[in-house]
Amino acid sequence: MLQIMRCYINRVLSIFIIILFTSCSLIPRHIASKEEIESKEEKLYRMIIGLNKTIDKKEARDLAKKSILYAIRLAKEYKVVSPPLWHNTLVNIGFKKRGLCYQWAEDMLLFLLKQKYQTIQFYAIGTKIGEYFEHNALALSAKGVFFNKSIVLDAWRESGNLYFNYIDKDKYIWKNREEVYRKVVRRLLKK
Repeated sequence: MLQIMRCYINRVLSIFIIILFTSCSLIPRHIASKEEIESKEEKLYRMIIGLNKTIDKKEARDLAKKSILYAIRLAKEYKVVSPPLWHNTLVNIGFKKRGLCYQWAEDMLLFLLKQKYQTIQFYAIGTKIGEYFEHNALALSAKGVFFNKSIVLDAWRESGNLYFNYIDKDKYIWKNREEVYRKVVRRLLKK
């Protein structure tokens, strides 16, 4: 019993020390200006239509705008602090409710699936699956094109400032997570 109590006290003290010494190192979350958002939308739009000629330009424009704005909205809903690993710590110890990478990815995927794009498809993706630093995001490609010819959408990486890149140019080696995709689709169908 004494050993359990000592362990509990050590954990509480560790959390207190972490909060005390790292709270000063928090980086304010960058709030993008209207011009920055519009520039990002245009860049993402160009990347999407560059994937495949079958992608409808109107859908690409809509997706670019909505995904960037929805990532910003999620950051507000999650009350995100930066850097993302610090936010994860706050979620894991119970100070924050949401904002882990898989939650960003699943919420973004659910939102984008609701848009019912006809020429664009989505994938749940992950890297280092099952490891301590597992990371999850989503990818988009033209309908009928495998995810290795896609664009990564990662809202977690920059605390709500949507990161995007071609999957083969990203720093991570991504794997398709079909089971996660199916789970999100089931959530969508229940609503």
